Amino acid sequence: MGKYFGTDGIRGKYGDNLDAALSYKAGRAIAEFFDKGECFVGRDTRVSGPEIEEALVKGVTDGGGRITLLGVIPTPAVAQLAIKHGAACGIMISASHNPPEYNGIKIFDSKGIKLTEEQEGSVEYYIDNQPAKAAVKGRVRTLGSACEEYVDNIVSSAAVDFGGLKIRMDCGYGAVGTVAKEAWSRLGADIEVENCSLRGEKINGYCGALYPNYVRNSMKATDTRLGFACDGDADRLSVVMDGEIIDGDSVLYNISRAIRLEGNVVVGTVLSNLALEKKLESEGKKLLRTPVGDKYICDIMFRKGYNLGGEQSGHFIVYPASTTGDGLLSSIFFTRSLIHDGNLTKPVRLSLCPQKAIAEYASPSIMYDDGLLKMIDVQSERLSGIGRLIVRMSGTEPKVRVMVECERAELVDEILAEFKSYINGLKP
Repeated sequence: MGKYFGTDGIRGKYGDNLDAALSYKAGRAIAEFFDKGECFVGRDTRVSGPEIEEALVKGVTDGGGRITLLGVIPTPAVAQLAIKHGAACGIMISASHNPPEYNGIKIFDSKGIKLTEEQEGSVEYYIDNQPAKAAVKGRVRTLGSACEEYVDNIVSSAAVDFGGLKIRMDCGYGAVGTVAKEAWSRLGADIEVENCSLRGEKINGYCGALYPNYVRNSMKATDTRLGFACDGDADRLSVVMDGEIIDGDSVLYNISRAIRLEGNVVVGTVLSNLALEKKLESEGKKLLRTPVGDKYICDIMFRKGYNLGGEQSGHFIVYPASTTGDGLLSSIFFTRSLIHDGNLTKPVRLSLCPQKAIAEYASPSIMYDDGLLKMIDVQSERLSGIGRLIVRMSGTEPKVRVMVECERAELVDEILAEFKSYINGLKP
């Protein structure tokens, strides 16, 4: 992580470590880094979105860059539209799955790919060393057809007719509320959307991808078998079927059945369950692991020519239809994997190896604590041959995340309890 960038762009509580001043400086930096090129800018529904957008746009145009405003629209749409129209970059104003008081700035290059850490470092340099204002201020325009063009891409990429299949989607009061009903309807589904009003003060509030129980509960006493939930900027997806929440690794596996896998490879992360790896191996396929974060997944996918990757947290990338996590597109490909002879079949549910994680508030300096480092070595030795341990700082919150995966469920709980006790014991 850099000074301003985490694992998924610049992010923080608005008015705290992210404000209009930083947004303006980021705009100036982006204009300089992308050589005063065209910037496509979208946002989710957050209350602070318009203020950040105004400051960022002023920064870009003061730096001589040009702006095309997309309005409220999912993150993957920003990346896709930047590619389609030949923009220098795409910028999404969103804090993704975080609560309403957070916001952020995500940046994509001309190929719809999130910036590398080296590129982020260059943008950070220009944030702290503001270039001179341009002699000629850049212009601002609006692309009124943005949502329509994104839906066109979804429909053409899916290439399927769901023939009246009943679907329910929780939009989490986020950006997918602008496109979900239109996309599913054009594919022939009988779609019912909820939490689709653009209420930024309610975004991700006990609904959406982080709270799949919401859509599961709303499906009770109905004959709808399949439900989905997206987070605030619709780059993350949760799935419910027949009253059960489907884990992310199983969702990724089922999507792999709906497409032709390039190189017989699925790209996952260090957190992907061993069950996914073993299931793919049984079919002569391979799981490649990256650090946590969809930008790392995309980096491997695009460099090696693979076309499917994802995280158990709900980011799934189906290339070339999308160059980043796309909750709406992923929900459609997942559904496509279940349609056989016009009927909706059950998904494959992986027999997951016991895996749990904790996230405890801590300073990033904890990763250099001698006691924690020693504990990592000791616990890794205990898990040798029977499981895995991952300890990392969150890229979006001041938390240390610990994941334990082991064939022995009781050992998972025991090791996590020891880490929790030690980390909290370091707090003043």
